[in-house]
Amino acid sequence: MKSYIALCDDCDRLPEYPATCYTLHIQGFEGVYGHLIEDTIKSMTWNDSWVVNHDELTVTLRGDTRESRQEGIDKTLLFERDKGTFKVLKKWTGERFPIYGPGRELIVDLERSGATLFDSDGRVSIWLARRAPTKTLYPNRLGVTVGGSLPARETPLECLIRESQEEASLPADLISKHAKSTGITAFVTASESETTSGGESGLIRAETQFVYDMKVDENVIPTPFDMEASDISLYSIDEIKKALDDREFTPGNGCLILDFFIRHGFVT
Repeated sequence: MKSYIALCDDCDRLPEYPATCYTLHIQGFEGVYGHLIEDTIKSMTWNDSWVVNHDELTVTLRGDTRESRQEGIDKTLLFERDKGTFKVLKKWTGERFPIYGPGRELIVDLERSGATLFDSDGRVSIWLARRAPTKTLYPNRLGVTVGGSLPARETPLECLIRESQEEASLPADLISKHAKSTGITAFVTASESETTSGGESGLIRAETQFVYDMKVDENVIPTPFDMEASDISLYSIDEIKKALDDREFTPGNGCLILDFFIRHGFVT
């Protein structure tokens, strides 16, 4: 039987990008948005929507608006699909993968079957809520998109649906159809003077958190409703890691993020 590490190695077969890879850039935005292997560079018909620099090994999508960038990438992939250049484009799905800029704005999207040509890395982003400055406990600290206490005679899903409407303006049918239970986190803590809301310090509290994930597309934008949160914004994984390092999360929400990171393989 293979060790677990060997099983991971079977899956994670690219410890680093080959030296011959070209990096994908988007005009007007900092950062690298993917990688193209040398065979893709040679096979693709590059129209005037692209700038290919063979000395620096870069490919840049041109366009000063989202519409112009979208037109450029769609025109390219449709041309290659109809020409039969790449086998992956024969599996055209009509589904779109979003590409976000450094300000967490959607800057272009691309056909799912063409994503592997550009190694669009499927970046995971999470909507995080910042607690209102008027909150008694942990004002201005970060938390997950939606959270709340579970009252008697209410199931965890019923609580999630209610809190999602109250805290993030998310409709009940969206939550009931797409939210997936991923288990629980549990811990035992003791109250501290700054977190008691006027109560005693040193009291022992055991807490269980019912955890749900929900994958949403770019059309779903949570917004504060009951002013429990001052802001709900989209954060990249690197930004979340920094926020964890900077102790921006409440303790319980920090545990929820770590649970997500472990389940999705961002930390071992």
